[in-house]
Amino acid sequence: MPISSVTVRRIYGSALLLSVFSLALVIPACNKPAFLAREVHDSIPVPSADTVETIPQDTVKPLAVMELLNEHYGKDSQQVMDIYLPAGRSPDETRIMVFIHGGGWMGSDKRDYTPHIDNMKNRNAQYAYVNINYRLVKDGKNVFPAAEEDINAALAYVWKRVDSFHISPATGLIGTSAGAHLAALQACKHNEKGYIRAAVCLLGVYDMQRFYDEGSAGVPALAAAVLGGTPEQRTDLYRTSSPLFYVSEKTPPTLLIHGTEDTLARYSQALAMDSVLEKAGVVHELYSFKGWHAIPADKIVDAAERMFDFIAKYTK
Repeated sequence: MPISSVTVRRIYGSALLLSVFSLALVIPACNKPAFLAREVHDSIPVPSADTVETIPQDTVKPLAVMELLNEHYGKDSQQVMDIYLPAGRSPDETRIMVFIHGGGWMGSDKRDYTPHIDNMKNRNAQYAYVNINYRLVKDGKNVFPAAEEDINAALAYVWKRVDSFHISPATGLIGTSAGAHLAALQACKHNEKGYIRAAVCLLGVYDMQRFYDEGSAGVPALAAAVLGGTPEQRTDLYRTSSPLFYVSEKTPPTLLIHGTEDTLARYSQALAMDSVLEKAGVVHELYSFKGWHAIPADKIVDAAERMFDFIAKYTK
């Protein structure tokens, strides 16, 4: 079932707008200075995470800024992430904030978030930032659960190294569109260790069967391409790829942000997820706005405050 050029333009157009709107959320929420100068220059070798030595707990000198760019967590060229460790970090103070980009599981890149992480990093030691790429669906390759497995592997890679990084494993996830779907999967399905303390899901898909059935023109073809077939052909995968079916009392606090007029990921996705979270007794919020698959300019500040306050509250 080929995806039409119109659908492709909608997916990538939405991804572009999402990167502009959702990433603009960072600026009002983080207060004060504009973009900071890059602290790690291209002429300075960037160490691998595997070469970072554990620093004695009683060291007097505060830890310096460290950036691990395009750090491989797998063998595929797309299985890379950027890790930003702030100066003065410590396991008591420094939590992890993870960004997962959107793009219809078929496009976009972690670079969508890079300018805004540059704006936030190194202001204080409150967060280490992790910005993840994952394998994208193309020409029948990397269909689900490839992306789900990648986010799981990337997080496991970081958590394994929290002692050497001198940070807490307490993690907050932020995902947009396809990234929201992947963040919700991790929070609901893969949080056995309890390190994920909060998830913020912007404009996400939580039930893949519903996505296929209720999406506007082109969405069924997109879902079939991402999951490698229709619901009739891959019934089990549509269910196992749906965060909604993995919600339990152990699901971490979750903030859903969604437009009531979204035709790509219908508002019914958020309503259904909100209902299931409520029934499971999970701490959660649903922030809705009149709009489609992007956050309107007049709602950015409010959405930003809710998003970052939510992460800060539950990752302590």
